[in-house]
Order: sequence, then structure tokens, then C-alpha cells
Amino acid sequence: MDASDDRDVKLQRASADLLADFQRSLPKLLWHSSKSSDSIARRRVRQRMRRKDVDSMVKLLEPFQEWPQLLDPHLARILPQIVDAFLEIISSPQIQQSHRPGSNVSTRLATVSMPRAICQLLYTLCKVRGEKVISQFFTNEPKYLEPMLAAFEAWDANKEFQQDDEEEQDGPMTWYERYITLLWLSHLLLAPFDLASISSIGPLKDAGGHVMGIEVFSSLPGIARRLLPVCHQYLVSASKERESTRTLLVRLSLRPDMRRLGLLQALMHWALSSLESQPTDGRFVSIYQHIGVLSFIAGVLVSADKHIVGPLLLPIFKISQCILVGKDPINENIRSSALARKVLIKILRSITILVVQSGMSTYVPEEEMSHILEDIIDHLLTALADKETPVRYAASKALSVIATALEPEMAAEVVEAIIGSMKEDLFWEDEARGLLFKSHEVNMIENVSLKPKFSAVNPLRWHGLTLTLAQLLFRRSPSPEQLPEVLSALILALGFEQRSSTGSSIGTNVRDSACFGIWSLARRYTTAELSAVNCSAIQAANCASRSMSVLQVLATELVVAGSLDPSGNIRRGSSAALQELIGRHPDTIVQGISILQVVDYHAVALRSRSATEVAIAASKLGDCYCDAILDGLLGWRAVGSPDAESRRLASISIGLLSVAQSMSRVNVLINRLLKGLSNPNSHLVEERHGLLLSLAEVIDCTRSVTSSAEFLPPDMSTSITSIWKLFSNVLLMSEKDFVSTPLRPELTAEAACRLISAVAHWESAQDGSEPAAIDLDASIYVLSLCLNRGEDFVIRSAASAANDLFMILTRQKRADLVGSWTSSLEKDVKGRQLNLNRGFGHIAALGLVFDRFATEDGTTGLAPEQRTIIDALVLRTSPSFSIESRVAALRSLSASVSISKGDLLSRVVVIPSVIESMRTSLEDYTIDQRGDIGSWVRLAAIDAVAAAPEQVTVGSCSGQDEVFAGICRLAAEKLDKVRIRAWACLQVLRSQDQVTPAGFDGVDQVSSHEYYLELLNLLHHKSLRLALLEGYVTSAGAGSEALLINSRSALIAFAEHNGGDYSLSDLCADLVEVLRRNSSNDRVAVPAMEVLAFILFDSGFNEILEGFKWRALFVTVQKAHFKSGNAQKLEAAVKIYSGLLPIKNVRKDAAEKLVGMLLHRFAQVRNAVADALWVACENPSLMGVDWGASPRELKHDRWGEFREGILSEFEGSQ
Repeated sequence: MDASDDRDVKLQRASADLLADFQRSLPKLLWHSSKSSDSIARRRVRQRMRRKDVDSMVKLLEPFQEWPQLLDPHLARILPQIVDAFLEIISSPQIQQSHRPGSNVSTRLATVSMPRAICQLLYTLCKVRGEKVISQFFTNEPKYLEPMLAAFEAWDANKEFQQDDEEEQDGPMTWYERYITLLWLSHLLLAPFDLASISSIGPLKDAGGHVMGIEVFSSLPGIARRLLPVCHQYLVSASKERESTRTLLVRLSLRPDMRRLGLLQALMHWALSSLESQPTDGRFVSIYQHIGVLSFIAGVLVSADKHIVGPLLLPIFKISQCILVGKDPINENIRSSALARKVLIKILRSITILVVQSGMSTYVPEEEMSHILEDIIDHLLTALADKETPVRYAASKALSVIATALEPEMAAEVVEAIIGSMKEDLFWEDEARGLLFKSHEVNMIENVSLKPKFSAVNPLRWHGLTLTLAQLLFRRSPSPEQLPEVLSALILALGFEQRSSTGSSIGTNVRDSACFGIWSLARRYTTAELSAVNCSAIQAANCASRSMSVLQVLATELVVAGSLDPSGNIRRGSSAALQELIGRHPDTIVQGISILQVVDYHAVALRSRSATEVAIAASKLGDCYCDAILDGLLGWRAVGSPDAESRRLASISIGLLSVAQSMSRVNVLINRLLKGLSNPNSHLVEERHGLLLSLAEVIDCTRSVTSSAEFLPPDMSTSITSIWKLFSNVLLMSEKDFVSTPLRPELTAEAACRLISAVAHWESAQDGSEPAAIDLDASIYVLSLCLNRGEDFVIRSAASAANDLFMILTRQKRADLVGSWTSSLEKDVKGRQLNLNRGFGHIAALGLVFDRFATEDGTTGLAPEQRTIIDALVLRTSPSFSIESRVAALRSLSASVSISKGDLLSRVVVIPSVIESMRTSLEDYTIDQRGDIGSWVRLAAIDAVAAAPEQVTVGSCSGQDEVFAGICRLAAEKLDKVRIRAWACLQVLRSQDQVTPAGFDGVDQVSSHEYYLELLNLLHHKSLRLALLEGYVTSAGAGSEALLINSRSALIAFAEHNGGDYSLSDLCADLVEVLRRNSSNDRVAVPAMEVLAFILFDSGFNEILEGFKWRALFVTVQKAHFKSGNAQKLEAAVKIYSGLLPIKNVRKDAAEKLVGMLLHRFAQVRNAVADALWVACENPSLMGVDWGASPRELKHDRWGEFREGILSEFEGSQ
């Protein structure tokens, strides 16, 4: 499917910066830089590294897992620094302390030891680039073997520091530390010198004991004796270090000096005996122990010379056979592990490669060789159907390697066995006659196009077989004579698809293997060899393709897969295979370079682009590509895809493809789609959805390029007109198809509506007659079922279909439909189902068909049907309905207004109801658990007002004036999404008065100081003042911090520079009036009180106010917070009361109010009052009182005296 972006391209562009950051940071993190007394710069390795630095370095490397080759040029500069730091650590005499946790707990948690940090970086590099590449940079100097081993033993023995979470605390080695250290030790064992010459401790005569079940030889060097316990401990590990331990043990046992001491024979005897039976003491043996032993045996077989392991081949084969067929618990336990089965396949592969080599008859008798080969190949063919992908990969690779080592005749038999297995359970369908044929019967059928049926095959087995075939082609095992069968199998695999029981797609891995196979074929075989293949001998090639060359057939199939496959990996794999095919075999493909440029590796990354752009561009380069792409679009990749969005893309592609075709070919395509819909399989919801959408797109695109019917073939219009019969006697869709959830009714509804809309548009454009009554009634019935759906995309399609269908209906039928729709809406009201989300489709349709009832005499009045529509929509906007229903009605009303080009509100008959509906909706502030859901209604109302700006202006009738004022209020409110939409609407409204408003776009701009200053200039319109200030206070008193700062600064600037007809006193008086009108509405009252306190007292304007009614402010605030339980409102009131203390005519009343509030039930209010009184009078009696205590405790015997003492501070100025 689509990716959000092309990550590969982004990684390539960012790789240089990522690696530059890594290389720049690495030396600073690893080394201390200092200067000695002789001023020579020296460095020493750090002991610890910050954990966050390690994590950041790892994050820089991990993105390269998809493109590890990007690291290669930089490894030579990165790895030597890391290797040198690690070697300095292990060479230090304090190696045990370097891994010991620090005494400071915070330091220990924030940092990790340097060995652990280095091992984590090295493991990340191994994970990204592979251990074989990274280990090449490890030092192999023998002098580091013993220090490395000593460091491992010291760090791994650090048990006393073990914590519950070893990832968070230093302590014993983590698994990635052991993995890296053991991998490095295995690399050091490649030293060509005897271990006895390297070991500081020589052979011990009294050495004894048993390790790994074998007796430790006294002649073993000290290093070997120390390595064996380590290997024994970690070969059975369940984590990554088992792999490096296996490599270490294999290299130790295969060293010439160790073989001379008999270590290899002893270890192999131990390994084979441990697989034969359970321990005698009855203890449980972990499956990982068996995996470790098997991996050791596989490593020896791969790495050793044939004469070294020759005597061991028969015993190993017998043990392997016993594991594969044995019924005892130990063998069944081993077979239950996919990893164990994979390792067993590697063992069998190595045995086969060794057996077929010359000179092995000494160890394996001739009569045993054929038996071994047959059994192993038979097991590998069976393993190709294993349920685990890694096992299938191992089996396919093993078969290909074995086939390469066999004689050509035997290798050909392996290829034939693979192809024969692919033909099993594969059937071919003759769609015209509805017959099925087996693969061996296909050659007897001529001139008939057959379609492969994969429903009976095992997809896992097909993946294994296809992958094996690809591996064989990569090693050029199939002979040129076998290429027809091989090519047929690859083409089949490239189009392989099955559906699971849940409907999901199966077969991506098969198609991926097919891409690899075609890539290998193009790479390993010459142009002459491929051109010599007779295309008629390829079963998978259809009749039209058998006249082309094999190379052209392959290229065509890759173009289809590269542009249409639902998996991005397959599209890219097909593009890569196509590039290899065209590059290796030039001048053999039609428009080879051009098609390669179109089906580009990066162009096909996004499916939306590949299906609509790449496919269409490729189809223009040749009829062979066009026909194949069209077939692909009508197949499982597109129209039959299980993904709905893919089917929508396919329909768009089919429509675009039809534009470039002749009308006769378009007619053939339409008939082909109609035939597909009449097919019994079309009852499948997904396929029917895709076919109906495709048919609608073809009709729409054909209509867009056809100006009149005279350019159409005679039967073209007949074919399109016959589409009406789909609804009456072909599809026979019932109500169940539109309501039953398992049938995906929303898809059926969407596709049916799109087809009705397309055919109705066609009939209208071609001046066709109204379809037959029975067909039209069936279409109307289907449309009515679709209008009952609640999905947004279905509602849009159904409403559009209704509008288009009205173009070909008589006026009486239109009126009847509108009447039925409005009646269904009235039933909701009468049945008191007001809060149900019903009728959204009918609401949307009513808005779109409004203009279909324009008065025939040209008068400006409304038709009766239009009156009915308006009344129904206005009723649905009332607050008694759900929020969603009101939003739908407002959107429909907005659509009807915009369709009639603003003429609706000029009709006096409907102005009062529509204007009142808009005014009410603009004031909806409903809040529930979802938040401010009333904002949805406000936004819809804003859009409705913007649809008819001519009649909503200042100075109109009172209702419209209130609507304009409501838009101004919303343009100043604190909610960003409402504010920006209201400002856009306000710009439209002001443009009607020839006023050019300032341009503010984006949330940042409509939250700026300049924006609010622009809004405040509207205060010169008297009718807008209170509404504008009501919205403004929500921003200046309750908005975010940035909004608060900008709106208040604009208010101060306006107050300072404004005069004339609107003074500062007028502004404050209007704010008091806003508070009075909304005293019980805390949403407005609280921020209004905050703004009043700010502008009157915090800003110092109280000193320059003239004629302001302070008593009115006091009374209004007192009424606002009377019996209020809103602590924020009470604190705002305290701010105003404290600001009124210096005002002479209200000073005593304000002081009494504050003193009375010292006994308020809210402690935070009491504290705020005490602070305000202390600032005003600094009375010592306010100090030392716990105002957080209960009012009962505060109201002591001397409370009256205390109260009078506080009030006396404010008596003098009264």
C-alpha cells in the first residue's frame, strides 16, 4: 500500500549528514584528550559513557538497515577508532574495574561502562551491515587473544553486581557484550600459530575433569582449556551469543594443532551422543541446547575439508535421519523448532555436497550415496511447504546448491520435480464455458484463453517452489530446453493470489520470489537462448501474447506487476527485474528505454502514483502494454482487490485509460464491465464495488471528451442506456445489501450512487429520453436505500447522485421524491427521535436539489417545493436535534444557498426563519465529554453565512444585523479554528460594503497583536460593540498565554490612541454591559471580569477615566458572583473589589464586601481576599492568621472587633 513518503530516498539524502554526525561525535565520546608536560597531545580512553549518548549514536546507525551499503565507504574510518578503544581497555591492568559500577547511584544510572557502550555500537553495526563485514575490521594479532579472553572471564564473573534490571545497572555482561567478545575471540583464533605458543599457561600434567561431557586433555594449551567451558556455557544460550559461540567452537576444533590433539573427534562424539538420547539423570534438555549442538555440527561440515569430516558423514546422516523420522520425545522436541529444522537442512545440504565430490567413496560406499541423495532431496522437497518462512528459504537454497553440484542429468530431474510439483492441484478455467481443466489437459486445448485457478494449491509450498526455481535460475541450473516450463511457472507465480478465510490477501511472498526468478533469468541467460524459446509452448501466456517474443511477454508482465501490484515490495521488485531484463537484452523490448523510465524503481513506490500515473503512462507506449494493463486493472490486483481504496484507484485508472481509446474500444470495455457484473461471481461485494465504480468512471470520462452523440458508435448509447437495467433485473440488490454489516453495505451504496450519477449525467448531456419506468423506479429505490446510510463518503455520493438524477426526472417525480424525503425527516420529529443521527443523506440531498425547482415564470419567489425544503432544513437546525444533525442541516442550507448564487436570502418569505436559524447556530456553545462540540455548529453556520454575503451586512434588518455581529464575535473568540473561519467570512461580508479588510491568513496571523487591533476598529460600529467585546473578552481573559498577551496589548493600544466618538469610558461601560448581560454565563462573565480588572486597575486607566459609573460596576460584579460556586469567578471579583478600594464613592462598599469574603467557604478565595486587603491597608491583624482554616475557626469571639478594625482603614476617605 501507499507509504507516507519514499523512505529510501530520504535516507539516501540524509545519510551523509547522519554519518558525518556519527564520525564527528565518536572520538569525543571514546577518548579523553590531554597534553603532557612536554606539550605532546595524548589521549586515553574514557571509562564510562553517558547512556543518552550511546542511544543517540545507535539511533544514527539503525536507519541504515534498509540500505546497509551506504555504510561501506565510512566503515574504514569508524571501526578502527572503536577497535582501538576496546583494545586499550582490555590491555589495561584494571580490566575488572572497567566494568564495575560506580559508587554514585545517579552516575551509575546515567552512564554505562565503556566496554558495554562499545559492544552496543559494534552489535548495532553487525545488525545493520552483517557480522562478516564488520569482523573484518577486528584486530587479529595473536597478542590480544589472552587479554581478550581474560577480560571476558573477568567481566562475565562480575556476579556480585547483578541487579534486577541489568540493562539499567552495570554488572554481568549483557548478551550483546558476550556476542561481540566471543565473535572477536573467534576471529583471533584464525591466528596461524599453535595455541601452545600463544598461551601463557602451558599443558598441565595433572589437568583433568570433564567439560561438555568429554575429558579435558592434559595436553591442551591453557587457552583451549579456558575456552571450552565458555563454549559449553553459551552454546546452549537462547540469545544471540549462541551464534558467535558456535563460530568460536568450530574454529577452535578445526585448528590443526587441536585436531592433532584429538579435540575435533572428542567434540563430534559429544555432539552426536547428546542428540541420540535423553540424559540418564532425567533432567530436562532445553531445545536451545539441541540447536547449539546442531549448529556446531553444521559449522564443522561447512568449514572443514572433506577428508577431515569424511569419516563423520555416515554417523551424522544417520543421526539427522533419526531426528527427522524418529518418534521419541527428543526427536519430536527438536522437530518442533523451526530454527532446528533450518539447521538440519544446512547439515543435509553439506552432507550432500560432500558426498557427491570425488574421492568420497572411501568414507561413503557407492550403494549408500544414492540412498543418501534420494532421501535428502525428498526431504528438501517436502520442507519447501514448511509453515515457517526461514525453513523454506533454507530448503530452497539447499536444493539449488545441490543441483549445481550434481550431474546435468540429475540437476534436470530436480528442476522437473520442482515444475511438476507446481502443476499439482493447479486448475485452469475456461470462463466462457465455466469449465475447469487440469494442467496436463491444457496442451490439448487450442485457441481458448484459460485463466489459472490457485484456490486449491498450497501457498506456502508455492512460495518454496518458486523460490527454489529462482535460486536454480540464479545458479543457471535449468538447461535452455527447460526454459518454456520454467517461464510458465514464473509467469504464474508473478500473478499468484489467494484469499484467506478472513478475506485478506495471500501470495505476496510467491510474487516476490517470482520477481527474483525473472531477475535471475535475465541475468544468467543470453538473449539468443531466451529468444529461441517458443512462446506458444508457455502455458501461462494467453492467446494474445503467444505471438510475441518471450522477452516481450516477460517485460509486459513486469510492467503490469510494477504498476498495479498491491504490495510496494513487488512493484519495486518488478521494476528492478524489468531494468535487468531491458539492460541485459537491449533492442528486444518495445519502447524498452521509455518503459523503463516510466516504471521507475522510485516512481512505483506509492500505489496511488503507480496505479494512476505510471500505469497510464506505460499504456501509451504500446498496445501490448495497454491491453495487459487493462486486463490487470480488471483482475484481482485492482478491481478485485480486497482493499477498498485500491479499487477506487483502479476505477480512476480505468477511466483515464478509456480517455485515450477509440469509442469502439470504449464500448467494448463497457460491455466487458457489464458482462463482469452479470457474472455469478459479481455477487462478491468487493468485486461488485470495483466493477460499478469502474463503469461509472468510464462513463464520466467518456462524457467529458464527447461533445455530442454524433461521434458515438451506433451501439454506444444503447450500451450505456442499458445500464439502467442493472438495478432492475441484473444486480437485483435488496434492502439487505444496504443494511447488513457483513455485506459491507457502505461499499455497495457508494458504488451504486456513483453509477446512478454517471448514467444520469450521460443521459442529460446526450439529451436522452427518460429510462423505462421500471428501471427508473429501481434506481430511485436503490438511491433511497443509499440515503439512509450514515457514512460521510456515502452521504456525499448519494446526495450528488440525487442531484444528477433530478436532471432527467419530470417535475412531478422530483416533487414526489422531495415530499418523501421531508416526510421521513418529519417522522423523526413526531416520533421524538430527535437525538438520533438519522436522515443525514436526505438532508444533504435536499440542499443539492434545491435549485432544481426554480420557478418556471422567472419570478423571484420560491417554488412550493423550495419552501418545503427550506422549512425542513431550518427545522433541523433547532437546538432540540443532535449536534451532528444540526451541522448536516446547516451544510445543506449552505449548499442550497451557494447553488442559488446567494439569491435565497433575497426572498422575503424565508429571510426570518433562515436568519434566525443562523443567528441561533452562531451562538451554540454546547459542551459534553467530547469538548466544545458546539463549535461544529458555529463553523457550519459561519460557512452558511459566507455562502450568501449580499444580505448579511451592517445596517440591514435587525436579524441580519445580529448575524453580522455574531460573525464579529466569533472572529474575536479564543478558539483558533473558529476565529480563522469567522475572519474569512468577515472578509467576505465586508467586501460587500466596498471595504478592503486587512489580510490575515493562518492561525499565527489571526492570533497577532495587529489582528486584534484591526478587530477593535470595528467598535466604531455601535451595533457591533457588545457582540465583538463578548467574543474579545474570551481571548483577552481566558485564552492561551500568547493569545492573552497579544489581545491585551491590542486593547491597551486601542484605549490609548482612541478618542472621539468612542472613548475609554465608553469602552469600559460596554464591558460592564457585557458582564451584566452574561452574569450567569461563566464562559463570558469570568473573562469579562478579568479584562475589566486588567484595563481599569492593572493598566492604570482608572486615574484618567471621566464620567465612568463605578457604582454600576460594583453592583454588576456583586450580582455576577452572587451565590456562585466558581472559584475562578470569585477570584476575578476580588481583583475588581480590590481595584475599587481607591475609588471614593465605592470604597466602603468594596471594603465591606472584601471583609465579608474573608469568611468565604473556599480557602483560595479567603487567601486572595487577605492578600488584597494587606496590599491595600497593611493592617497587622491580617498577619499571622491561617486563612486556610475553616470559616468556623476564623470567626472567633473578637471577629467583630477585627472586622471593624479592617474597615476603619478605609473610613477616612469616604
